[in-house]
Amino acid sequence: MNKVLIVDDELLMRIGLKSMIDWEKHGFRIVGEAANGREALELAELHQPGLIITDIKMPVMDGLELIREHSRKHEGCRYVILSCLDEFHYAQEAIRLGAEDYLIKSDIKPQELLNVLDKVQKRIAKASKEEDAAVLKEQVKEGIGYLKETLFKELISGFREEGEVIEKADALNIALQQGPMVLIKLRIDRFEHIRRKYVEQDAKLLRYSVVNILEEIISRKRKREIIVENSAEYLLVMNMEGEALKGTEFAFCNAMFARIQETLKDFLNITVTIGISSVGLGFGTLKKAYREADMALKSLFFDGAERIAYYDCLPQRYRDIDIFPITPEDERKFRLEVESSTEGAIRFMTKLNEKLRQEGYTEQAARKAYLSVLSLISSCYPSLPNLNDDGRNMYEQILLEETLEGMDRLARRYLVECEQHNLDLPERPQSYAEQAKTIMLQRYAEDISLQSVADAINVNSSYLSRVFKQETGENFVNFLTKIRIEKAQALLKEKSIRIYEVANRVGYPNTAYFSKLFKKVTGVSPEEYRASAV
Repeated sequence: MNKVLIVDDELLMRIGLKSMIDWEKHGFRIVGEAANGREALELAELHQPGLIITDIKMPVMDGLELIREHSRKHEGCRYVILSCLDEFHYAQEAIRLGAEDYLIKSDIKPQELLNVLDKVQKRIAKASKEEDAAVLKEQVKEGIGYLKETLFKELISGFREEGEVIEKADALNIALQQGPMVLIKLRIDRFEHIRRKYVEQDAKLLRYSVVNILEEIISRKRKREIIVENSAEYLLVMNMEGEALKGTEFAFCNAMFARIQETLKDFLNITVTIGISSVGLGFGTLKKAYREADMALKSLFFDGAERIAYYDCLPQRYRDIDIFPITPEDERKFRLEVESSTEGAIRFMTKLNEKLRQEGYTEQAARKAYLSVLSLISSCYPSLPNLNDDGRNMYEQILLEETLEGMDRLARRYLVECEQHNLDLPERPQSYAEQAKTIMLQRYAEDISLQSVADAINVNSSYLSRVFKQETGENFVNFLTKIRIEKAQALLKEKSIRIYEVANRVGYPNTAYFSKLFKKVTGVSPEEYRASAV
């Protein structure tokens, strides 16, 4: 039985998760719950859970810090993130930290939770087999290469001083010399897709192969060190002959990077994106150089054509707008375009892409905008296609896309897939909003609510509220009120039915409240309406 710890500062969310499914029937037992990461760490030490389901934003200690702290001591534990749509950048960081999956709070349904748990269960089982097979293997030895790599990582992180590197240079065979140097960061493109081809042993082989290729291509005359940051990212620190990247040095770097990209493609069938810092003077500048190379790498998010970026050549445009406004009117027009033809919706996305690229929007703003587009597309279709081959939903795939162009292609593909999926259905199912309207027309006289209607059609109430407003242009309560008042107007024309009976028949047992609401909507009281009715 896999032990589970639930962490969320909202009591109702914790209760909802616990009561949503029969956990033990599916191989999981809830051993505790916490309202923040600090409480969760204490409970985790006590119960040793195999799975932690945690909210991201919480007081005292958030979900990301919880994962960082707990995973340092407990490598075998799995994590699932609870997130809101506007917290996508935190969810993205959580996935990079090793989270198995994440659930959008407003969209959680029993089957989605079971799908995630099934995925976690399979990975736990697979990891257990691999650990059993690896029991007799030797532990990783801390050789000179490991110590040297650790020293550079700590220097870049700010935990080591320049003097410590100089002091240990001879003992650790550090090839670099104090003087002009540049830091280059290489990132394997679409690594999430590539890593599926590898088990851990092969991933080590991949790292070894990349490092070997880099060592072979870089001139032996150059003093350099290669640091494996992780299986997807590699750092190259190299001495330069001058204090700026220009002239022959610039030409040398361009030729070297082009050859690196070409060789990795030919031998390993992988592509890499490269960010290059400005020239720094000595080991003490590497922390700053790392930030510059990382910034250069991230700038390529908006330019899918270029795969190499120099920090010194970054465009001067300052990107600081974190929110791209998609107004209710934009949403309405987009829905109409989707429902009439996908061509209009694609034009909308083309304009969106151009505006995000040309104006001062950040990567975060772009991801939020495309998450909103995915949500809009989903709300337009009553039935949605299955998850992709590796079990990731469209929101996760958007988080893992590395370029604006990649997100745009993904959204367009999803639009086409949704349309084709619904065309292929034998009968067109009602959308959630249509199902809700049907129930309201049938049961308007009863004590119904958004929650009771959502329960009747097996959908999250927050999600129903959103798609109902998008599709009808009115919120749930206003629409229900309109139905009831229209029914009341018809009944008031029958002189034999008393007003309190009319109120009861349309779902308002309190006659005074009914009269007040009727006048607010129609402008006249029930008595006045009856008197004027022909």
